[in-house]
Amino acid sequence: RTQNPGIRTLPMPINGCPTMNFPASLLLVPYFTLLLLSLFTTNHVVSALHADEAGLNDFLLKSAGHGDVGVTYSHLVSMSHDSARHNNEKIWVTSQSGEYPAALVDDVVGGGDVDGDDFDGGRWEADDYCAVAARNVTTGNVLWRANACSSSSGSGNLLTSSKREFVPRHATLASVYLTIFSLDNTGILRGWNSLDGALVLDTDILANIDAKNENGFNFPGSFPRLLDAQLAIGTVVTKENGGGGQDDESLVLLDTAGQPIKEEGYHHQQSTSLLSARELLGKAKVSGKRHGRARILDMHLLDEASARFSIWVGWSTDNEGKATGSFSSMAFVEVALTPKPASDGRIVMVYQIVRAVPLNMLDVSAVASTPVLLSSLRMVHSNDQTVSMLAISSSSTQVVSVAIDISTAKAKYGQVVEIDVLHPYWRSISSIHVDNTKAVVDTDTSAGKETSYHVVRVAGLDDRYLTLPRRTESLLLLDGSIGQGNNALLHRVYGKDEEAHHDALAYCADSRMVVAASQDDGGGTVASSFLIESEALRQNSHKVTWSMPRTVEGDAVIAPPSRGALPGLVKYAHLAECSAGEMTVVFTTIGGMTTAFRFESTSDSNSDLRIDQLWSSEEALGSISSSIFLDETHALTDEPNGSNDALAGGNADDEEEKALRNLQFVHRIQSQVSSFKGFVSDFVLGGGALSSLASLVLLSDEKKKERGVAFGFAKISVLLSERLHRLVALDTARKGRVVWSMNLHPRASWHSLVHGGQFMSLNHPHGNGGVHDHEMLALSYVGDDGTGAQSSFVEWNCFDGLSGRVFSSEIVAASSTVVQIAPLRPSVHHPREAKSCRQVALLIHSDQSVSVVPDTAQSYAIVDEAVSAAGRNGLFVHTVDKKSGEFHALRVSRKSGSKLSPNPFELVTVGTTIFDPSQENIVNIAYPRRGEVIQSPSTVLGDDALLLKYLNPHLIVVVTEATKSFLEGVAPMTDGSDETGNGFYNALVGGQYSGSSSSGQKRKPIGASKPGTDAALPANSSANAATPSLFISLVDSVSGQILHRVSHAHALASDLAEGAVSTRVPVVISENWVVYTFFNQRTRRTDVGVLTLHEGMIDKNGITAFSAPEQEVSFSSLESAKPIVLSKTFGLAKAVTAVGVTTTKAGISSKLFLFGTANDQVVSIDRRMLDPRRPNGELKETEKMEGLIRYSPLLPIVPLKTPSHTYEVSSVQSISSAPANVESQSLVLAYGGPDVFFTRLAPSKGFDLLPDDFNRGLLSVVLVGLIVLLNVIQRMNKKKMVTTVWS
Repeated sequence: RTQNPGIRTLPMPINGCPTMNFPASLLLVPYFTLLLLSLFTTNHVVSALHADEAGLNDFLLKSAGHGDVGVTYSHLVSMSHDSARHNNEKIWVTSQSGEYPAALVDDVVGGGDVDGDDFDGGRWEADDYCAVAARNVTTGNVLWRANACSSSSGSGNLLTSSKREFVPRHATLASVYLTIFSLDNTGILRGWNSLDGALVLDTDILANIDAKNENGFNFPGSFPRLLDAQLAIGTVVTKENGGGGQDDESLVLLDTAGQPIKEEGYHHQQSTSLLSARELLGKAKVSGKRHGRARILDMHLLDEASARFSIWVGWSTDNEGKATGSFSSMAFVEVALTPKPASDGRIVMVYQIVRAVPLNMLDVSAVASTPVLLSSLRMVHSNDQTVSMLAISSSSTQVVSVAIDISTAKAKYGQVVEIDVLHPYWRSISSIHVDNTKAVVDTDTSAGKETSYHVVRVAGLDDRYLTLPRRTESLLLLDGSIGQGNNALLHRVYGKDEEAHHDALAYCADSRMVVAASQDDGGGTVASSFLIESEALRQNSHKVTWSMPRTVEGDAVIAPPSRGALPGLVKYAHLAECSAGEMTVVFTTIGGMTTAFRFESTSDSNSDLRIDQLWSSEEALGSISSSIFLDETHALTDEPNGSNDALAGGNADDEEEKALRNLQFVHRIQSQVSSFKGFVSDFVLGGGALSSLASLVLLSDEKKKERGVAFGFAKISVLLSERLHRLVALDTARKGRVVWSMNLHPRASWHSLVHGGQFMSLNHPHGNGGVHDHEMLALSYVGDDGTGAQSSFVEWNCFDGLSGRVFSSEIVAASSTVVQIAPLRPSVHHPREAKSCRQVALLIHSDQSVSVVPDTAQSYAIVDEAVSAAGRNGLFVHTVDKKSGEFHALRVSRKSGSKLSPNPFELVTVGTTIFDPSQENIVNIAYPRRGEVIQSPSTVLGDDALLLKYLNPHLIVVVTEATKSFLEGVAPMTDGSDETGNGFYNALVGGQYSGSSSSGQKRKPIGASKPGTDAALPANSSANAATPSLFISLVDSVSGQILHRVSHAHALASDLAEGAVSTRVPVVISENWVVYTFFNQRTRRTDVGVLTLHEGMIDKNGITAFSAPEQEVSFSSLESAKPIVLSKTFGLAKAVTAVGVTTTKAGISSKLFLFGTANDQVVSIDRRMLDPRRPNGELKETEKMEGLIRYSPLLPIVPLKTPSHTYEVSSVQSISSAPANVESQSLVLAYGGPDVFFTRLAPSKGFDLLPDDFNRGLLSVVLVGLIVLLNVIQRMNKKKMVTTVWS
């Protein structure tokens, strides 16, 4: 009988019954059945990852870029004229320049609001990125953003005689021609189209008025100003006098093209484009004091038809760095513009002075003689004939106002408002804000009189608050109808409670609606709305009241009760839109949040109101200094009630304890039983087969969320903004949605995020301190105030990184400045105690003392475990003093005979290295990434030899830059020898200057040197080689030894300015690689330096079954040999601002080095392109087998390998990465500038991903078909076997 090879047959029946023969393939039936059932019954379906999903989760979060200054200048632009394209949308243009670009600015910063809201709008604040941005009012999307400063803080360009660091500043002005002008303090005037941000103007004002720089013009105090007369704009310049101070001011008139307007009849003299304030005061016959200074105060349009405008000038005296003056020392100048033909045939504008008269203050002599702060001066055109002037008195306790008749230049009325009238708790008046765009018109039909009012907001400081002086605002109405029987110029608007604290106010003239931001009883900040009563305006009294309308619906919470030290106080309230029925107000908080609300009346009387929050933006994202990735796995534990306590931050049991309980055997059995019940009820009884099959074909959002967790894509990125004293957490799986935010101490000198420790293991699923361990510490150091009233302390907050829930918080006194922080964690999980935290920080102070945060017995036990753990060498730390150049390697030890409480630890010096500050300055210090997974300790060469990696977890990179005095001192000796007069330089060229080899000797491989030595220079290298000016030192932080040192000649002495910011050298350490970049002043390009560290090499026959080379089993920083270093330098066509590297779970995938470039891109370069072993000549066969690439001095930037794609990521300062659970994927976050960019990269492509054309539906159909087919075959075979056996 022929035997079917696919059938197993038993030769005889058992117990008289035939034995069933069956195909071996039928064994697959249970397998396919279980596979299909598992797809249908498992509650958490883990779907496959497709290769074509790359880039779908990328996101770019754009901020306005206004930094810690925030929005101070704003202007609304309507697009109704282009309704076909923009659908009648409106644009809100913002800037961090002064609220009043024409306002005079004091030369010396001081006094006033701690929040930068002083009389000049806070324009003294340093900001590397001067941003002008435009948002959609309704959605809040950033439509465009531009850098308004031509120079950065690192340019070293000085505009004054002072040696202080250059600080970029700018002034912003929105013209009536839809052009946004911006003038920076280098004299560059730019103009942007307000609709799309297109650059329409770019000119150098200072060069236009003084092409050869013969007069040395600059801006007063290095603060540019822009004055608006609609027909022309103006700016104020000055020049330094012989005594080191600044001379009188002059006005430069500019046309809409940015060209200076000259005086009529003097076209051939370029200096006539200046209007000297002293000469104008002389024409008005206003004499100044002996040491007075002539100032330009303001400029306004008088009559557009006749092209006339006014210039206001006055004398000032210096009062502790602040310019003070009086109304009696001011003059009014009328100027007319006339078009004239130029010599080249063009029509140009020329100016002519019509009249210059002093202000007549005879009727208000008491008010006229009151000294006022000129930086607080505000002017309001009440009507065609009246200009009202308001200012703060020099004592900061009065608001002085006067109304001027333009035709006669005579004061009609004056008034002084005392500070106790404005608010009973104010101690000083901070600033005056005037809405000069539209007046409130009140018509009394019975009396036949019409009165116009302008809204005035006065801000003051209440210093009863210890953490931060409270800034509040009061509302006043400026009467523009003086002379019609009224007896008050300013009307204070009172609320129901005169002592109420309103952080910010906004007023809409069309609806007479007032919106106030104030704190509620729960600690949050809410918005409330009021109406100004018309009857109170007609009583001609100082007291005007408002009434509160009834809010029918809406959430008015501007800032919820804040976690951390500081509540979300509102800094400004900007009126974005105003109409008869609604108003839109944008609030900015001290913590950096910008929130827009729309207040809409739902009744004709405005008594009912609806409040809608339009959008909210975290401006802290524009100044991120550090980040930490946390895994979101624990946060997705579903609660029975459907809530998520971890994300909601509720008061339930600790979420981490729940996760640990769910891992117990009993809970896992219960979960399986629950899953089976769900399968029976839903799939079998409920007919869920089709829906389950559909979920396989069409992946729902919920399944994508679960899959993101399973693959490790769901991360919470905790971001720290030191400038804004704020923590922000982003959900990377939800396009960067803000999960939570927290304010830190506003007076802190620095903040630090502490996470991880000595037991951290990133590749362990639940390793302490890894991505799954989400308990963190936020440290804030507050130094003493210098008066002895406040001593130094450290405020710590222990919080959950997933939810932001604060577990505990406390203040610990600091004996001296904190110079280093060592993160520590327990080796085993333990319950949390009161006033404690599982994350511990060991603080190293400048006086060589140590302290532990939190200051509890449990924390001391964790430190003691790290110090005296069995089988370990103890706990080593180090300190670096950048000023003195001292590097100290220290060992933490326990004092003999001491107990765990109080602090029983002390420091023992292990080694010291000094970088002489007279020769070199420390620029940057880089550390390796803790817990980096290294797949192999060696590199397999093309001939099967092994190149051993030097893996030192204590390796750090110290970057130093030569001082100007060092470079100037490097000169050959007069005796003709090769040595110079600088011993440090002689030491460098004598054997420590790496990069070339000795002549006459056999050359080693490029960049290679013996262990512990460096390549030597030729004997005459001091004469031929360029002077090194940048040094890269590899230092062991345990021993304090310098393992290797590389130098580069990147700058000359003339390139370095005294007091200039040091060269920015970003560095990244990955495995045994060190990659750094710097801008080479000599070649005018970016150089990329690469160092690879190795222990040695093992020949291909060095390891056999019978022999192996002798190797040390353990590594010691104190005894192990120094590494062999290979080095090479490449060129990059783009300037680099940040460097990063990809990270994967097991370290198997190749690595990509990421570079943030100055052209707003994040580019990637394969590590093979940076290999210092790239040969110069033709590749050998072994080199081809290894995959080496022939050396090329320039690194190509491939657009297809640019992770940022079409995104523009501005001013990237840091690039961090985190591994996913899929080996081929790496998560990358770029931040530091005004944008935050996230992407997912596959360095070795998607070797573990499904192909792009994978058909999920077809797979499901095939599985079902196979099961049906196998069952049919089984039945057929059964019938055949029975027939065959019985036949």
